[in-house]
Amino acid sequence: MEVGEFGTVRDLAIAVSLAERHVSRQLRLAYLAPDVLKRLVFGREVSAVTVMQLSDCAGLPWADQAGVVFAGRVQAPRRDADNR
Repeated sequence: MEVGEFGTVRDLAIAVSLAERHVSRQLRLAYLAPDVLKRLVFGREVSAVTVMQLSDCAGLPWADQAGVVFAGRVQAPRRDADNR
């Protein structure tokens, strides 16, 4: 999207034949802190976190994300019914 190939999330979703909501959720994962991604991909730690929770965590400051994902110290922001 940053290079301008798709103007909206909807355009991207149509191009890849996926639901707009699914694509939007997956795009939020791009905002996870680099250290969180590295620990998830290369680490040997077990984390009982879902993709939905990771998506919610992406809205937190990078400094707080590891606490949510690995230690559960910080609450991820809750979505209200309108933001699902």
